[in-house]
Amino acid sequence: MALILGILAGCILAIYSPYFVRIITGSPRAFEEELLKAFAAWAITRGAAIRGQIRLLILASLLLEIIYFVMVFTAISNPAMLIFTGFLVGVEVIHFSIVMRTFYRFFRGEIMIKEIFNWRMERVSAVLFFTHCMLVIFSLIWG
Repeated sequence: MALILGILAGCILAIYSPYFVRIITGSPRAFEEELLKAFAAWAITRGAAIRGQIRLLILASLLLEIIYFVMVFTAISNPAMLIFTGFLVGVEVIHFSIVMRTFYRFFRGEIMIKEIFNWRMERVSAVLFFTHCMLVIFSLIWG
């Protein structure tokens, strides 16, 4: 279990690294604009099929996070890490609620595509997740 958790944490760390670096260097906006443009282009090419694909992406993301957190609570015994994990779970519940609400509003035509992402929340989530994954790897190696 620890090996699989380490691999999963390493993958998440690698995925979040470019965004994390831009956040800590104080230049996330250009990266976020690139992400938004890529998302908009993808949405245009998919057309009406985007609803189902977004639902699938959100579900897959939710399942991966649940698996990750269950594995952390199972494999890590450090009380400080478990408290941090509980805090991160709470942040991610709020994050998912915001994401689901904004996509719901987008599909109802209440907001434009540029308003979908709450970049402040995305940054908080990215920094916390990156930090958590790094600490999980350290805990598994030296724990």
